[in-house]
Amino acid sequence: MRPFEADPQRGQEGRDVMRIAQVSPFWEEVTVESEGAEGQTVAQLARSLVRVGHDVTVFASADSCVTGTLVGVAPRALRHYAAPKRHLAEGLTLLALEKALSSPVPFDVIHVHAGFTAFPLMRRSTVPVVATVYGALDMPEVAALYREFKELPLVATSSEQLRLCPDLNWQALIPLDSSQDGGTTHPEPSIETAVAYTAVYEKVFAVAASFRRPSVPRHVPSRFAETHA
Repeated sequence: MRPFEADPQRGQEGRDVMRIAQVSPFWEEVTVESEGAEGQTVAQLARSLVRVGHDVTVFASADSCVTGTLVGVAPRALRHYAAPKRHLAEGLTLLALEKALSSPVPFDVIHVHAGFTAFPLMRRSTVPVVATVYGALDMPEVAALYREFKELPLVATSSEQLRLCPDLNWQALIPLDSSQDGGTTHPEPSIETAVAYTAVYEKVFAVAASFRRPSVPRHVPSRFAETHA
């Protein structure tokens, strides 16, 4: 990380500029008008992180529209293809994460929004990683899968996730930005959300830096879930 250049309008003096990779799902393009929560969240988060001064790269389909740098891993979102193409989502997630991990200029942190497909690579990453959980954890099979990778730092989007799996390595509860009518995600970037995620990034970065052997699985200690269960 490099020192942050103070900007009175941003109000983020004292923070470091981070080089952040966002790995999106590939079912839909990433825009603030995406139908799914993941696509909207990635687009909004990228915009607000850039707004507070970070260097953001989004790995998504090439038809996405994001603030920062876009790395097009697929020509277009998979929802635009015929049904046989849709099974590629998991493979594209792995390809995107591999590209992020092998970047010539290493990222300070990689943020995964594409589900548990990426967990095996995340476990072996020498770059600090964190994943946001969007789906429900009420199925025993899903909960068991998450618990297999329970050392990975996670961000919850609902208190129900914390209640169902309090033993996971939750770093924060950051709900989706929603309009007051509860219908859709709000199109304006939330600086508060960017600041909340920056705090998570800084924590996982600091913990990773404390390990001399990067190959050792990194558990980011947190009592967050215990106090928010």
